[in-house]
Amino acid sequence: MPTRSTRHYVWLALLLAACSRAPAPPPAAAPAPTAAPAPGAPSAPATAPPPSAAPAVTGTAAAADPWLLPGSLHPLITQAELEARFGKANLRAETRPGPEGDGEYPVLVVFPDDPARRLELELDASDRDAPLRGLRVSDPGSRWHDAHGLRPGMSLAELVRINGAPISFYGLDWDYGGVVQDWHGGHLANGVDAVPFRAVTLAARAGLAAGARLPQGDRVYRSDDPAWPNIGRDLVIETLGMSWPAPDQ
Repeated sequence: MPTRSTRHYVWLALLLAACSRAPAPPPAAAPAPTAAPAPGAPSAPATAPPPSAAPAVTGTAAAADPWLLPGSLHPLITQAELEARFGKANLRAETRPGPEGDGEYPVLVVFPDDPARRLELELDASDRDAPLRGLRVSDPGSRWHDAHGLRPGMSLAELVRINGAPISFYGLDWDYGGVVQDWHGGHLANGVDAVPFRAVTLAARAGLAAGARLPQGDRVYRSDDPAWPNIGRDLVIETLGMSWPAPDQ
């Protein structure tokens, strides 16, 4: 099983790669069976309401929310601007290891010792003075969220409700485990030229019993697959990230 550090690096690589190309066509989905569930069956999988749910936060409310992402953060934000907003003492330069010890990449961590406020800003490994590459939050209970209300710890069922359509994601427990692969035209879908590009990774919820049956491995699953009736509550957002394309892209 990959380490959390390895998954962190791979997650960043996938996020940045996605910014440099148009989204891939959605995978072909297996048809869902039409038979009704048997009496006493587990709760239904995460299904989506009509695409009219959860409008994004806009206008005055967004401007007044200090935890909204990306908010005032942008690729060309300066160190002085970050210090003015967050306080110099609340910024810490750190590095994250690459997979299998293959180098490191830098991050600037905001509120590094406070899980509720912690935010990682992804920097260019070859040029620390280059524009900001992206940002990520992954602490359960984090105050940070995007304009749709997405945040770490949100259930897959709630994510689907906000999207207004099913989502597809990679199975767990490999390098790209849990990465949302397709929003199926819902509210959260990234456009071809979306800036910043949103990325979400799913994981098992805290407190889930050991050995609980969850989608695994290098294949794509759908949130509305009746073969996985409990994933709406058993999978949650592990990481919410956003990224910007490099200046030459």
